[in-house]
Amino acid sequence: MRQFLFSLSISTLLGAAILFFSPYITGEIEPWDTETFYYTGALLLAGFLVLLDRHVSYESIFIGIMLGQAIYMFTFMPVDSLVGIALVIMAFKSLLSCVGLLLKSAIIDILYLIKGNT
Repeated sequence: MRQFLFSLSISTLLGAAILFFSPYITGEIEPWDTETFYYTGALLLAGFLVLLDRHVSYESIFIGIMLGQAIYMFTFMPVDSLVGIALVIMAFKSLLSCVGLLLKSAIIDILYLIKGNT
């Protein structure tokens, strides 16, 4: 339970950081409105970074990144009638964080095989 809460809090902070840095990097408040790969890259990197322990569940990290983005959006961003669409876009795009998790898991497994540890 302690590991779950730790990974959830770290991923929530990373999810909020993605939206916080978006105006500074892309010039747009909503990162999914830009034609850059910032949002995609940030989600992949967040999923890659948050996997501190290989025993963390992927669901907790996805939920944390999604929760952090939603909290930041409702707290600091202007909320209008399209907020439901924004949440759906965030949910589908946040699945990319799971791809980052899988990449890191695969890299760690390959390194263990190279070292000879089983």
